[in-house]
Amino acid sequence: MPEGYHDVEISNLALIDACWGASVADQVVDHIQMRLHHAGLRVTQGAGRGRFRLVCNMRRPGVVDHQSLAELPYRLSAEPISIEIAANQQAAAVHAVVSWEGDNLPRYRAPRDIQIDHQERWFAIYKSDMQIVAYLFRCMREGRLTPHWQAVCDYRQPEQVLYHEGLMRFSDASEALAPDVVFPALERTGLASTFDWLMVAHVISELEFDPKATLGVNISATSAHLHGWWGSVLDDLTRRPAIAGRLVVEITETEPLTHIDDTAAFARRLRACGAALALDDFGSGYTSIRNLMQLMPAFVKTDGSFVNKVSSEHLPCYALPHLIGLIKALGGTVIVEGVETPGMADLAYVSGGVWQQGYYHGRPGLVRRGTSCALPRAHFHEKEEPIRKWMN
Repeated sequence: MPEGYHDVEISNLALIDACWGASVADQVVDHIQMRLHHAGLRVTQGAGRGRFRLVCNMRRPGVVDHQSLAELPYRLSAEPISIEIAANQQAAAVHAVVSWEGDNLPRYRAPRDIQIDHQERWFAIYKSDMQIVAYLFRCMREGRLTPHWQAVCDYRQPEQVLYHEGLMRFSDASEALAPDVVFPALERTGLASTFDWLMVAHVISELEFDPKATLGVNISATSAHLHGWWGSVLDDLTRRPAIAGRLVVEITETEPLTHIDDTAAFARRLRACGAALALDDFGSGYTSIRNLMQLMPAFVKTDGSFVNKVSSEHLPCYALPHLIGLIKALGGTVIVEGVETPGMADLAYVSGGVWQQGYYHGRPGLVRRGTSCALPRAHFHEKEEPIRKWMN
């Protein structure tokens, strides 16, 4: 491919075709081509159906600049494509998962992997997931899905807040869709990074609006790399240290970090611009001590199951103090998640968990309460070279 040219691919087109038919897939291709044209881009058909080569920017003569268009695939992916007539269902829509020079992106799991993961059930699962995701993005546009804030508090002085984590919640309390349904659907459809892009933009806007706030935003492991939209965001944060110094980016490993070197490069760049990194749900899922040492986060949040097991009357588990000790030995600040009762708070504290988060300290709400304190700087980076030598 000539230097300066870029390819865009609809990476879930084969799944759309299999689930809804060729006419819907053709509609998706036409829609993306039209959106590219509206963005001022001249495109030609690429090698294969659903692939486009960006030839030039008609509004600014010359070849397409990769950095200035880094967010375009996420804008395209976030917009639902109506298929009401084809699906014979009111408000039915699909999303095109658009990848930018897809072969260079660290694909943790491509959307088409669902065929392998779920075998004969993939057809029904993918259609259901896409319906959930389309509804989710529609609610975001209409303001029916808004950030709620939950504080990370000091056990000794609960009014002292380390930061508030932004959690998307439906405005209608009767809404049936729960986070444990929505987020797996985002992962399986390949749209988690698009959702993360919208969330990060919103949290940064909140930091601009409230200069006293320190806020956390949760991203999927699939978003923790420098190949997509993060490049321009981190450039902006570097120019605005007052914003960066009040931002905590939490990585949730609902998907495995199969490209740990890319994630480690992302972590270093995030620290360099002044923002803080947190590793969420440590001790469960795909988290590992090796990932902890390579990413060197400022904060490590223990999975809520640990404090829950410590307080269990029937089958108590005493792993929490040892887990906290390990994290502290490696230089991280520990946050104990899942603290729901006074007894849990006491147990977490005597186990070494000063910073805590959970319903006991406050449910997620629209209003941020408490007094934010300055974020402690990470100690991991001071041990980076010794750790790397030990690992090698």
